[in-house]
Amino acid sequence: MAKELHPELTTAFEDVVVSSHEKLIKPDRQIYEVLTDRNNLRPDECTFVDDSPKNVEGARLAGWQALQFVGPDELRKSLKELELL
Repeated sequence: MAKELHPELTTAFEDVVVSSHEKLIKPDRQIYEVLTDRNNLRPDECTFVDDSPKNVEGARLAGWQALQFVGPDELRKSLKELELL
């Protein structure tokens, strides 16, 4: 459903993990591992952004850099600090 609602997801990213397709739900550590395993990535190479503190903590526990989204200005600042923008 996410890809139907937001078709740009299929071209904006190399891979998209959809909970319903994987039968997993955040903050379960396995959902983060699906993406890293499938794309041969190390968790510390990945950055996760979400508005839910619980999901952000789940990503951190999986070894990812994780940012809680509280607004576009704060996100932009954080991404610049991580040298991702």
